[in-house]
Amino acid sequence: MILRTRVSIVAIVATMSLLVGCETDRHDKVVDADQAAIKSLIAGMTDAYAAREWDAFASFFSDDGVWMPPGLTALRGRDAWWGFAQQWWNDSTVTDIGVTTEELIVIGDWAIERHSEFQVFTIGDNPEPVTLYFKGVWIFQRQDDGTWKIARYIWNESPPPS
Repeated sequence: MILRTRVSIVAIVATMSLLVGCETDRHDKVVDADQAAIKSLIAGMTDAYAAREWDAFASFFSDDGVWMPPGLTALRGRDAWWGFAQQWWNDSTVTDIGVTTEELIVIGDWAIERHSEFQVFTIGDNPEPVTLYFKGVWIFQRQDDGTWKIARYIWNESPPPS
């Protein structure tokens, strides 16, 4: 009887270990797929930004998304963002841009992405390129259709990499 009880306990523990392992594998695959979707979104958003396609760029953000630019109050929604970005958007030309994801954490229907970024651009008729470096955080939220959109964006300028 004692032997049978021990065998049963070992069988239960082994089964539980397998189930937990399978659940962890499934969770890792879901997180990997979410991270891949978010990285694809970032690439599309960066392309739209460089091409100066405002509607395409804005579509990567949730309708009530919040931008938190350095030194200013938070801006909620596309109309507020456009009021902030319009002159810059219309007066500058992006000649190169790069975003490097430093960290990407997915927690359920939310994800936090920390990145470094550079932009090379010209302003108005001045042909001299300007390079700026930024660090930022995008907070993504899974939408009802399963896609990801940026719900919060905070950034500031940083020194050039050494």
